[in-house]
Amino acid sequence: MAAFGRLLLALVALLLAFPAFAQSELIEEKLNQFLAEQQVEGAAFWAHVDGTTFEVSVGYADRDKQIETTAKTRFYIASSGKMMTAAAILRHAERGKLQLDGRAWPHIKDLDNIEQLENADQVTIRQLLQHTSGLAEYLTDDFIDESMAIPIKRWSPAEALTFAYDEPAAFAPGTDFEYTNTNYVLLGHILAQLDGSLEQSLEKHIFRNAGMTASTVGANAREKNLAHGYDISGADASQMAWASTLGDGPVVTTAADLGRFLRVLFESQSILTPDMLAQMRTGSPSNPSYGLGIGIESDRWGVWLGHSGAYEGYESFERHDPEHDATLVLLINGNPINESYFLGVAADMLFEITSR
Repeated sequence: MAAFGRLLLALVALLLAFPAFAQSELIEEKLNQFLAEQQVEGAAFWAHVDGTTFEVSVGYADRDKQIETTAKTRFYIASSGKMMTAAAILRHAERGKLQLDGRAWPHIKDLDNIEQLENADQVTIRQLLQHTSGLAEYLTDDFIDESMAIPIKRWSPAEALTFAYDEPAAFAPGTDFEYTNTNYVLLGHILAQLDGSLEQSLEKHIFRNAGMTASTVGANAREKNLAHGYDISGADASQMAWASTLGDGPVVTTAADLGRFLRVLFESQSILTPDMLAQMRTGSPSNPSYGLGIGIESDRWGVWLGHSGAYEGYESFERHDPEHDATLVLLINGNPINESYFLGVAADMLFEITSR
């Protein structure tokens, strides 16, 4: 009788797990199709929907060595890392070390020649976070060209910002919106001033609190489980991405770790208080769809919070639906030929099942 009981329990568990297994297979099929159509080498997908976690990995993390992508594969996530830079800044604001509506100048004036960045002495921390500063962009074609020439170079904030010096501001601070990476280079510098380095800051305030054990600021080519990134021409662009350690895109991580960050930030709320989270997810009058380091979008399922990131050889997408307690993440080591938002397809598949 005891043996029969154990068998019955096993069968029940199998039946309960089958829908998730079937959905994972369907996602894997669609993701392989996406990679083939967009000519991308590999991808890692992670989702938590209605209490069930899905993990799917396809393609190659290293094309030349034919190393397959797994759940442990670590990708450079480019601008998706802005969410973590922003959250660390907001933790300092909660503790009174920063004033969101105070000038950033006292915290950045030590940068060499920063006075050459028009309006740098006028912008507030909040304006940097929400891209309403109007500061000139440092991430120019010239910066990319020089980075490609020395792909292992880790630029300091002072060095990178020289590409924005003596360029005109786009508008007066607080009067408009323009997504500008310069804002987050400055925020990264502020975190380094407060915590010793940007790496120490994110480790202390973000990685440790969210249990992100596979996440780092930048990466070393000798490390294990790294996804090589391949640009639109098929060339390996990994070194330049791994050397990107400024506040506008400093993180290398797994899909699960990135999903964990979003869930701890918005569900467990052990990184920021509810009051600060409310500010983070509130857009500006100039752009209601961008808060403090977080995008605010919606589709037929409701409001999604998240970001995206793109650099030579890598792209990242993530979205968290607080109303339905759902989180989806997609990391790829390539640049799609056409912009195709796979997470929308995945959300439709997963939500159709769980909403029945």
